[in-house]
Amino acid sequence: MGERLGVHRRRMIGPLLTLQDVTIGYPGNPVLLNISFTLFPGESAAVLGPNGAGKTAFLKTIAGILSPVSGAVQFHHDSNGQGWRRIGYVPQRATVSGLLPLTVREVVEMGTYGHLKPWQRVGRKEQHQVNWAIEQVGMKEYAKHFYYALSGGQQQRVLIARALAADPAILILDEPLASLDRETVQMMVALLSKLQSETSLSLLWADHFVPDLLKVVQEVVVLGHKKLVRSRVNEIDDPAGRLSLLSQIDE
Repeated sequence: MGERLGVHRRRMIGPLLTLQDVTIGYPGNPVLLNISFTLFPGESAAVLGPNGAGKTAFLKTIAGILSPVSGAVQFHHDSNGQGWRRIGYVPQRATVSGLLPLTVREVVEMGTYGHLKPWQRVGRKEQHQVNWAIEQVGMKEYAKHFYYALSGGQQQRVLIARALAADPAILILDEPLASLDRETVQMMVALLSKLQSETSLSLLWADHFVPDLLKVVQEVVVLGHKKLVRSRVNEIDDPAGRLSLLSQIDE
């Protein structure tokens, strides 16, 4: 992972991805209509909105799990001509089976599979990335423990490590704090804040713990009424700023 980039440097490099007039949803049920969105290296945004507003669909579309109803997600190239489409996706923990007889290390290794041919084994480079990811989330001493035997907070850290093992340019998290106790929530916020401050990783994070999200991210993306509205965190610190943001959704 590289050093964190300043905002002017990020803009000079160019965007990671662009959505222009993209409709997101499911056959016969679009949840976001003709939205536009751009993400630069090192940027972080909280994805907010009521249940059913399209937060998960928005994240899955960027992650390539869900195809847009219309339009496309365009990934750009960095200064070396490398594609930016390196995504680490952390799904809602409730959707991941805890009964799989896999160790922590085996689960994290799954994050490297996207870099390998079907016949390839995890090599030295991937092992190094796995080691780094496990250490980043503080699970080194649990590497040989079974995933299903861990607490909810530990399982969430393993899922984040699995996403980091993919060496992502963008880390996408879908409600990573759900069903976690307050102490674990604070620990997870500290972890994600550390990753955001020490690397050039871009972060898209959907959750309901709004005060905790705003400690980590620079921007908010609010979904509602099939629209997307974006604002800087410091612009919604006062009631007038929040009212202005909500009024754009309600228009």
